[in-house]
Amino acid sequence: MGEQLILRVSADGTVAAETKGVTGPTCLDSVLLLENLLDAQTIASQFTADYTRAQADLDEQADDVLRH
Repeated sequence: MGEQLILRVSADGTVAAETKGVTGPTCLDSVLLLENLLDAQTIASQFTADYTRAQADLDEQADDVLRH
């Protein structure tokens, strides 16, 4: 399905965003983009499983390189 940025706008104007399929720290680029576009500030944030999955993949690749 690829990378997705899902936005939910509440009746009070609060915007909630969620990324799917975005791995590693590149998800933070989406946060910065939204803050700039909406002239807003992030008040709460947490990493998804995709973020840590990417780090685990990188760690595994590094282990493979070190074994050779």
